[in-house]
Amino acid sequence: MKILFAGAGALGSRFAYMLHKNGEDVTLIDSWQDHVEKIKKEGLKVIIDGEDLGNFNIPIFYPHELTGKYDVVFVATKSMQLRPMLETLKPYLKETTKVICILNGLGHVDTLKEYINPENILIGVTVWTSGLGGPGVLNAVGTGKTEIKQVSEADISTAKDIVAKFNEAGLNLIYSDNVYQSIWHKAGLNCVLNAYCTIIDCNIGEYGSYSEHQKLTDMLLEEVVSVGIAEGVDVKHDVISGNINRIFPPTLAGLHYPSLYQDMKNGRLTEIDYLNGAVSRLGKKHNIKTPVCDLVTHIIHAKEEINNNK
Repeated sequence: MKILFAGAGALGSRFAYMLHKNGEDVTLIDSWQDHVEKIKKEGLKVIIDGEDLGNFNIPIFYPHELTGKYDVVFVATKSMQLRPMLETLKPYLKETTKVICILNGLGHVDTLKEYINPENILIGVTVWTSGLGGPGVLNAVGTGKTEIKQVSEADISTAKDIVAKFNEAGLNLIYSDNVYQSIWHKAGLNCVLNAYCTIIDCNIGEYGSYSEHQKLTDMLLEEVVSVGIAEGVDVKHDVISGNINRIFPPTLAGLHYPSLYQDMKNGRLTEIDYLNGAVSRLGKKHNIKTPVCDLVTHIIHAKEEINNNK
């Protein structure tokens, strides 16, 4: 089984490393020159839970260097990079290639369907975490799990084979009928923590230390839940709120600055249009007012624009 990781960032590198270590035929592609060149010359340096496990020679290419066809493509880009990456991947997909997408946010299935037959799309959500310690360096902690589901389920035998293959590598994949609910629950958490931490300029624990944080959370989650239910998904306010409150302690995620915050600090475009912005767009589709998500989305875009003009 030839597996391509389209994106060699933190999560793509971690999954690719685990499969490579288990003897799978894994290839990486990425456009970050320093990262690609470092891995080409020295291999991917892997640090897990503070332990340096060494350097691993996983094949990596720039997208234009890629050749051949792949059985499985794991899309590991930022949400806004999904469409350009799918355009790039066209020549390397077979009629039977399965494409796994576990990107943050909402609306990716519609984009994927423009390029891939629904029976070849595996949509999902992950709670694995990872990080990069600079170009060519994977620096990750802990473990996680991933839920996936085939968008059209006429024949899921290959999907089940992929689940088994990934699990042999310790990736804790679950084929789940509750994937869409899990996607919305994670998106709801990210709509709250990514947006508010970036606007307030704080980490997750500091957000939780604000005496009225629950009011802020509830105002936003009311919109997420209403729109999710209108989309036919059983989104539960209490589950998302509980997940948020549970990670405030510093021993969990309290000291963590969400990815959108980090993108903003580093002058990169954020994924706000696939979080609060997506809730706003879907709200208009269902004639549901989403004033909090509308406002949050505009504030984040204002910060992006001001940062870019400095």
